[in-house]
Amino acid sequence: MKNPIKIKKLRKLAKTRKPQRLEILLELSEEIAEKSGRWIYTQLLRGMRYIWWDADQEVFLQWAQSIIKTEIRLRETTQRESYLKELIQYQQSYRTVDEKSRLEALIDELISLDRDYRNLEQSYVAMIAKCPEGSMKSVYLSFRSQPQWHMMSQWLRQDCANRGGCCGRACQCCDNLPDPRRVKGRGHCTDQCGCCHRARGFSVTEEDRERMNPRFDLTVYPRTAYSREMFLAYIWSLL
Repeated sequence: MKNPIKIKKLRKLAKTRKPQRLEILLELSEEIAEKSGRWIYTQLLRGMRYIWWDADQEVFLQWAQSIIKTEIRLRETTQRESYLKELIQYQQSYRTVDEKSRLEALIDELISLDRDYRNLEQSYVAMIAKCPEGSMKSVYLSFRSQPQWHMMSQWLRQDCANRGGCCGRACQCCDNLPDPRRVKGRGHCTDQCGCCHRARGFSVTEEDRERMNPRFDLTVYPRTAYSREMFLAYIWSLL
């Protein structure tokens, strides 16, 4: 049985001008590729639409910068929470007043982090809602619909390893979600990862953080190689 939706689109294609025909053809090809499970090919087709027809690329880039920063903060918060819970478990059998004070401080920080995560999560949801409709939004949502999206990119895995993260060790922490309740905290290591802290053997300073986390800015021209690669890997999963 013929697909009536596909037939309708093909009839529309025949009546439009050449530039519009190409856009509709790409849209139809994208739909077919997605339904047949050719995910990377689907992303490439969406990339072509983004380059050729999305007029508000600067708006999209500003949005991409904000969403990446927010996701990193969600991961930082989730990983810090997970590490604090380990420390609290260890400190439960305190023997001195100092140890008791340390435990209370850890619990206070954990409560504060819970509030921070909830606020970040609400900001993230609002950002998704505010993203202009277009191929980049489709690409991003399709990428994030994959449960292990962050492990699908070789570049993201290598970046994690280069920054001293768990992808450079055999622990496989990045394969696992630190807290099942923190789904939006899924991703690669930040400087708040407890496993990374144990591997380093020391707490990071602000200077360490600057060194461990290369700067990226998608809104500044000319873009650095790291910014370009971050955009392609983090949003499009094309690296």
